[in-house]
Amino acid sequence: MTSSSFNKCSINLGALSRNYRRIADFASHPVMAVVKGDAYGHGLVPCAQALAAAGATDLGVLDLEEALCLRRYPLGADIHVLAGLMGPIQSLRAIEAGLVILAYDLRQIRSLSKAAESLGTEARIWLKVDTGMGRLGLQWHRAGYCLSNIATFKNLRIEGLATHLATSGDGGAEEQLARLLDVGEKAARILGFPIRYSALASGGTLAHRDFPDGLSRVGLLLYGYSPLAVNSPALAGARKSKNLIRSLEPVMSLSSRLIQVGEARAGDTIGYDRTFTATRDIKFGTAPIGYVHGLSRTRSSTGHALVDGKMAKLLGRVCMNLSMYDVSAMGAQPGQEIVLLGRQDGKAIGADLAGSWQDTNAYEALCLFGRLNPRTYVAS
Repeated sequence: MTSSSFNKCSINLGALSRNYRRIADFASHPVMAVVKGDAYGHGLVPCAQALAAAGATDLGVLDLEEALCLRRYPLGADIHVLAGLMGPIQSLRAIEAGLVILAYDLRQIRSLSKAAESLGTEARIWLKVDTGMGRLGLQWHRAGYCLSNIATFKNLRIEGLATHLATSGDGGAEEQLARLLDVGEKAARILGFPIRYSALASGGTLAHRDFPDGLSRVGLLLYGYSPLAVNSPALAGARKSKNLIRSLEPVMSLSSRLIQVGEARAGDTIGYDRTFTATRDIKFGTAPIGYVHGLSRTRSSTGHALVDGKMAKLLGRVCMNLSMYDVSAMGAQPGQEIVLLGRQDGKAIGADLAGSWQDTNAYEALCLFGRLNPRTYVAS
């Protein structure tokens, strides 16, 4: 994390808790609160503690390091490692810590079996199936072969089958879910017990509420944003899903302070490479926030920030530590607040909008802003 006495990334844990309760009330199945990637930039430990206090009994992390970090705290929740493990040492440490593992490779599953046998216990695992994402998982069309091998492994407590949807609301998602159910039928025959599923992330939870998911892995919705727009065709007729989206509260805000206010005459340029030329006399403000703080250089001369409750256009190249804004229409002064993410005087900039200005999405914008600026926490 970089540091700046001017910049403030505020995380509202009260909003996070309320979002979780709304999602849990909406979902027709149990919900895992996903806090991987440092809780999408919001802070792993504070967010996990708030979510557990709000009733979350399952937390999803990226890797063993994040899982063991959370194990230091009395959360009272199962911790699921979503990116699996690497090698026998990690297998031993994960089982000793009582973690739940998404396992996606026969060698990995064999390693967990041997580690659990050596410890005289069971490894708790979800079998991850690649149904069309093309990323991680046992390939769905080889499921019979893989399951037959897994059935010979000892000391495994298989909690179900997991997959990840490449898209949430189109025919491809329907095809993936159908493939998972087909693999589930094979698994029930080969393993000898009914199969539980974990297929729906945030978008799938909204678009496929009726799928018999046993544990949905919800991330972005927790932090106040939806991967599907309210007017998305995938949500046509899904009134409850739309109402949930409208009820969500953004958890993160990001602000800075103007450190200088200057003037540029018509014909003057602003910033590196002279990419912006003033076509009229303007007043511009400089803020100590740049690409080292997550404000991507791709955003140069693109997008806005809020100053004095008005949209101030970004001017010229984003610098490492600085960026400049047109404050001609504002009574701007040095020391005045500038909002990059959040609300000011009734106006708002969300992570989806901020992400679009950086040619990315809300996920990346939150991760960048949250991990590259000092965070403070409120519980309102």
